[in-house]
Amino acid sequence: MTELDGGFPIDPNTPTLYMGFSGVLHCGEGMVDACGSVTLDSGRQPFEYAHYLSEALAPYPDLRLVLTTNWAWWFGDADTIALLPSALRRRVVGTTREYPPRFGELQNGSGRTWSIIRHAGAHRLGNWLAIGDDFRGVPLDLMSRFFVVPKDTGPETPYMQQLFHAWLASIVTEGRA
Repeated sequence: MTELDGGFPIDPNTPTLYMGFSGVLHCGEGMVDACGSVTLDSGRQPFEYAHYLSEALAPYPDLRLVLTTNWAWWFGDADTIALLPSALRRRVVGTTREYPPRFGELQNGSGRTWSIIRHAGAHRLGNWLAIGDDFRGVPLDLMSRFFVVPKDTGPETPYMQQLFHAWLASIVTEGRA
């Protein structure tokens, strides 16, 4: 077991889900105003889809979360984690903030993907997967570990919920999460 920057333990054998906020927990990109308040460019509510994710993860009590959101850069790890509903917050073992995108990855849009891959490798995670609304440059041998949700609806539609449940069950059951 290793310790992340936030002091959270992470076990390489525990199923781990990398999760962004945009498209997963709400529709839209977050913006921070001068007072530190967050609004979404979509005009929708932050974390409006959190209950969908909480329900989907309920059958997997051992599954842990690593946040891939830019919010960790704005607020720091602890304050970003504190923004989450308790059902999700208690699963979080850290963020990918200590594995920032490289310059070329920023240019081609693959930064989030490679931050996740580097984090998983550094912590020797063998049982991980990622959910988000934008993964570019995913290597072919890792594609089954990345679940993309639509930017405009996230997990809100019954079809996306069904797909996510099936994907999560197959990956966790096979021990490839």
